[in-house]
Amino acid sequence: MRLEGVGSVDEVVASALVHLASAVDLPLLVVATSERGAPAVRWANGAAATLLGREVSQLVHTQLDGILEPADGIAASDRLRRERSVRWPVQARHADGSTQRVDAIASPTPGASRGLHPDEQWWAVRIESPAPVGRERTQRVEDRFAALSTRSPAPTVVSDVGARLAHVNDAFARLLEAPAEELCGTAWLEHVLPDDLAALLDCVSTALEGQHAEADVRLRQRSGHIRWAHVTLAPANSPGQAAGFVGTVEDVTERLAQEHRLAYQARHDLLTGLPNRAALTEALTAVLAPAPRRREEQLAVLLLDLDDFKVVNDGLGHECGDSLLIEVAHRLSAVVRGDDVVARLGGDEFVLLCRGLDGPTGASVAAQRIIDAVSIPVDVQGVRVRPSASIGIVVLDATHVTAEQVLRDADIAMYSAKSAGKDRFAVADADAVAEARRSLRLVADLRQALAQRTLDVVYQPVVLTGDPQAGEDQIVSLEALCRWRHPELGAISPAVFVPLAEQNNLVPALDAHVLHVACRDLAAWRERLGERAPATVAVNFSAVSLAVPGLARRVQETVEAAGLQVRDLCLEITETAVLTDTAACKEALEELRRLGASVAVDDFGTGYSSLTYLRELPVDHLKVDRSFIKDLCSDSARSARAVTTAVVALARALGLGTIAEGVETTDQAAVVAELGCDAAQGYLYSHPLVASEILELLLRGGPLPHAAAPAPSSTAPSSATPSPAAQAALPRPAGPPDARPAQHLTSISAAGAGTPHTEVAPSAAHR
Repeated sequence: MRLEGVGSVDEVVASALVHLASAVDLPLLVVATSERGAPAVRWANGAAATLLGREVSQLVHTQLDGILEPADGIAASDRLRRERSVRWPVQARHADGSTQRVDAIASPTPGASRGLHPDEQWWAVRIESPAPVGRERTQRVEDRFAALSTRSPAPTVVSDVGARLAHVNDAFARLLEAPAEELCGTAWLEHVLPDDLAALLDCVSTALEGQHAEADVRLRQRSGHIRWAHVTLAPANSPGQAAGFVGTVEDVTERLAQEHRLAYQARHDLLTGLPNRAALTEALTAVLAPAPRRREEQLAVLLLDLDDFKVVNDGLGHECGDSLLIEVAHRLSAVVRGDDVVARLGGDEFVLLCRGLDGPTGASVAAQRIIDAVSIPVDVQGVRVRPSASIGIVVLDATHVTAEQVLRDADIAMYSAKSAGKDRFAVADADAVAEARRSLRLVADLRQALAQRTLDVVYQPVVLTGDPQAGEDQIVSLEALCRWRHPELGAISPAVFVPLAEQNNLVPALDAHVLHVACRDLAAWRERLGERAPATVAVNFSAVSLAVPGLARRVQETVEAAGLQVRDLCLEITETAVLTDTAACKEALEELRRLGASVAVDDFGTGYSSLTYLRELPVDHLKVDRSFIKDLCSDSARSARAVTTAVVALARALGLGTIAEGVETTDQAAVVAELGCDAAQGYLYSHPLVASEILELLLRGGPLPHAAAPAPSSTAPSSATPSPAAQAALPRPAGPPDARPAQHLTSISAAGAGTPHTEVAPSAAHR
């Protein structure tokens, strides 16, 4: 018997297959499906003819549903659409009209175009007795699962024995661009790239052992394209079957591509494409980790900062600035070797990690080569620009432990190059690095001291000028000075910590701290002394503090919180602060003046003095700088006396009071009195005192005995009295003027920009 329509199959093989199928007792049919009609029988064996009560010839061309009626109403044409095995319950209709409940199991044959027509698909259909009730229930569950997985948009696979797949859904077939039937068994493994096959088989083995497993593998589609897939497998055992699994195969190609893009962006500068700070830190950390390797290989870090880049950005625009940065990035990448790293830290800063250099000498040669490459003129959107750069060099050694430390040292060296004139390089110097590290530590500790309010405030008396030979002087005011006693380093000079505060924007906090302490102490003195307590407080504020919006409100809140009023304050500002931002100073001072405060100018004569601000600003006092007082009795006394005389005369002409700072000898005190200064302060009269010592002094109520002094000057002391303006600004208690009682103005000075905030000349700062 022949398979009708087949003439090209090897006759011997075909004869053997047909003989075998004809001889077995299991009913078999060969069915053809096409788009032109319902599935029809093309061949049947004797067992099938006997079951159906027909001759074999009568079965050929019979519609399958006519002899095997679906028990669930689903036509065979709907079941045989996909190229996969399928089982369904049927009623086998005998020629005499009787029916028998059996199962039909159809399997597609390879080669869909080998039938009578090219569009035909051939199926081998065997007819079996219905499964037991338990098997039917299991089959229904499996059928439902198959239906669900078939409709699922997620590629799904089912194994019943080991890695052999019994079922794949359409989504998995579409993923691999292959017919579902071709993917059953172990054929699906052929689509896994060889390098990933071991990982997938490990995943399968884990699932077969009863555990969930996952793996990322690459799959080759029929078209040759590679797709990344995330395979998730779970154990699934069918009754009477060996261990299997059910799994999903998620196409993660686009997701991984997006993750790769995000990972690239996280490690690269978007403007230049260079590695960014994070990537550089990783590279530095990697080379710093193996100490032995560092001894074998000379490594250097070069931190480059473009000189005056802000001029390009502000003058030509950010687009031109970006173009210049891109050009510099290209030049740096071209000048280094292949295994060197070029990164952009941000802004106009770049870092190069260079290998194989001959110590500082080799690093210096490389740095000069880089400077030469960067400095070549470039046209930036029609503008000819000659960029230049300053470079800081760090040659790595055993002392360098972290990437942060290396970059910090390189930054210190780079700023040294800028300070030396720019367009050059500097190698990190051990002393400079140590000093910079000490400064960084002090800045951090200063922040903490400000936050915890542990900075001290001491007070130095200000006295009325008079006869220095009397040996005692009357206190008219107090100046408060900020002091810092470090818990480990001991006393830190204001000449050290005040500039650090200025450089790190801590001056406003420093000013606020001294204001807070001064108001607190003044309130305490008033509570204890009553009318004998100081009547007003002068507070020194920097230009930075004056420029901060809301200063007047914060000052008012601090003063009122201590139980004082703003009219109890006299604000002290430095001449440098006034000239730094006259408009901001004027606005802040006028607002505070409206609230009742008065104003004094500290260190007068040391800046670029301008009579304009004295006329425009609400100033009440001038303090003559100690640099002039120091020279009153020296070889340059003539010029010092001339300047001091001019300052006093100017103050009197404007109706302002004057105070001489830094008086240390009786000779100086005599000259100050002769020249007409209203008051004086300095070590001649007293060292700075803590608040409790000031309280004791005020409780005593007597004159202030000053320190031993050298022989008096031949210059006769002046009997000049304070100017009318000074007398008005320094309120006195009731009593006859010649009694000269102790005054009740307290002058308290906080740290500010442009002054070291010491009460004496630098030579005496540590007394």
